[in-house]
Amino acid sequence: MNKYFSFLIAAIVIVFGNSCSPTKKSTVEVIASWVNKEEAQGYKANSVFIVVLTQNMATRSLMERDLAAAATAKGIKAIQSLSMLTPVTGVPDSVLMEAFIQTVKKSGTNTVLIVSLLDSRNETKYIPSSSYTYEPYSHYGYYGMYPTYYATTFNTISSPGYYVTDNTYYIESNLYDVASEKILFSIQTKAVNPNDIDKASKKFTSTLIDEIRNNGMLKDR
Repeated sequence: MNKYFSFLIAAIVIVFGNSCSPTKKSTVEVIASWVNKEEAQGYKANSVFIVVLTQNMATRSLMERDLAAAATAKGIKAIQSLSMLTPVTGVPDSVLMEAFIQTVKKSGTNTVLIVSLLDSRNETKYIPSSSYTYEPYSHYGYYGMYPTYYATTFNTISSPGYYVTDNTYYIESNLYDVASEKILFSIQTKAVNPNDIDKASKKFTSTLIDEIRNNGMLKDR
């Protein structure tokens, strides 16, 4: 495992900050969700320790902040991992993992939310050229008089073909019970062309909260 975040799982880089064309459509949607009905039945998540796994500290701070704000708004005590954890290198995995477990328990929260990147894909596709011809409003032939020829030629609009690259990220969010260390739910989300980190973070948070509510894991106050 990468030593930077080896306290939990293999290194994961969420690159919401990647540049993309402003003309591309940016979307965030849930593609799968699962609830551990046996463990989650009647479970009350009154506090959460939030971990966003990324080596980009600005992105990690922003997303943990937005997730914490959303949890707090629902009456859930939220602790951001950056407030208690400092990434280190050169330490054995077992030591880092034990330190992480003890930090989560010390936080006093009863759940831990881990957000990580499952996969990222760049798909380049070709948009073919197109042209549209509008008939001139004239009873004269196409070549008969220069006004009709000019009008016909002028009103033929051609668009050359071009290539476009879509950046797609598959993100997984897992909630665990601190006491038993068992998973309560898992939600997989797809983000396409997230060209604005602040907007993407807020959209991701909103989408995640909606899905948690739809699965009956969150009751509005």
